Amino acid sequence: MFVNPDLCPLSMNTTAWPAPIARTLAEQVYRAVRARIIDGALAPGSFLREKDLESMGVSRTPIRDALGRLASEGFLERLPHRGFRVPEESAGQLLELYPIVASLELLAGKAALERFSGDDLAELKEINRRLAESMDQGDVRAIVELNNLFHGLISERSGNRRLSSLLDDLRSQLGRLELWYYSHRERTQRSIREHEELIQAIEQDDRARALAILESNMSLTYRSLREGAVG
Repeated sequence: MFVNPDLCPLSMNTTAWPAPIARTLAEQVYRAVRARIIDGALAPGSFLREKDLESMGVSRTPIRDALGRLASEGFLERLPHRGFRVPEESAGQLLELYPIVASLELLAGKAALERFSGDDLAELKEINRRLAESMDQGDVRAIVELNNLFHGLISERSGNRRLSSLLDDLRSQLGRLELWYYSHRERTQRSIREHEELIQAIEQDDRARALAILESNMSLTYRSLREGAVG
């Protein structure tokens, strides 16, 4: 099979891949490659094939499983008959958006708390119920969409259309990282639980607690990615 050498930068193979230890081999390969994508060692546009990882001392099967998982989570793009490529906008670059989104979410949340109605709270509860239903069905894309809908309703109630529109755009850019985060059931459960606590705090007019919960909820993916990159 002919592979275009222009798609295979030599620099990406100059650093030895670590031999996997503990967990399953596929999990170790997955974590090692994901860490290099997040920290930029595998630059956006870098081409990656199964045989490039054979220096890790594992067979093709766990390598194939790891790369397939990374592609399904958006950390890699699958190129038919050629291998994989790191997306042009790296996970590390996207990760930088989280503190920005969290700050804007808090700004929107402060304004929204002054404007919530009983119907708004009922809608938040319904979205969270559907989110739990999607979790039980294993529908990760629906989970991400519903989570964005939940936070979108909050920012919309801020009354600031530009702020709400900006947050919608930023959330859409974070989609593939959110897919990775919500592919783990326990993380989805935690987010649902925090949504419930947020709704309860709003109902009790405990604004300080509501904002603290909102800030925590918005940082879940960011913290997990930062910890997971080195874990």
